[in-house]
This record gives sequence, C-alpha cells and structure tokens, in this order.
Amino acid sequence: MSGMEDGGVVREKGKFAVLGFALSCRLQKIGTEDATRFLDALEAQLESHGLVMGGGIDADRLDIFVLPCKDADATDDDRLALAEWFDRQPLCTEVAVGDWVDAYGVA
Repeated sequence: MSGMEDGGVVREKGKFAVLGFALSCRLQKIGTEDATRFLDALEAQLESHGLVMGGGIDADRLDIFVLPCKDADATDDDRLALAEWFDRQPLCTEVAVGDWVDAYGVA
C-alpha cells in the first residue's frame, strides 16, 4: 500500500483510481496571524466535506491538491462547495478549481 496514514488516502497498487482535484488562488498580502486563521478555516472546511489537501502556500499564492479522506465518499458537490467557499474568501482572488483526476496519473 502507499499513501498517507491516519485518515489519509491509501491505495493498493493496481486496485482502483484515487480521484482528486487541483485548486489554486492568489492571496492578498496577509500577516502571519491572518494566514494562520485562513489555514485553520480551510482545514475545517476540508474536514467538513471529508477532504484532505497537500501542496503549498507562500506569500501570495496557494496551490493544493485535494483528495477524499480514506473511506470518505466525496462528491462533485463537495468539490463545488469548496470552490464556492474560496470564492467567498476576501483574501483569495483568481480561484481556479480543476476537475476530478486520478491522483496517481495511471495511464
């Protein structure tokens, strides 16, 4: 098996596709406290939809890949709800949300 432990994504090789989607946005300049509050709110939003993320954030950009938690049945409604949440965030501009793709890129 490969993947993340404790509620993360786990996949047995060759068994099935693990779907996820890319999400990115520009961030307005924020201080450390605002960044911490934003990331805490993002984590709560992801958890409420049975999702986890990997990726990065820097001073002016967030680029993440979002996956369902192990045993979660995330749907397109969850993807769209997250996109709408980002659109409502005053710190975020140029929000781009990708379609579901195989996280492992199996050909």
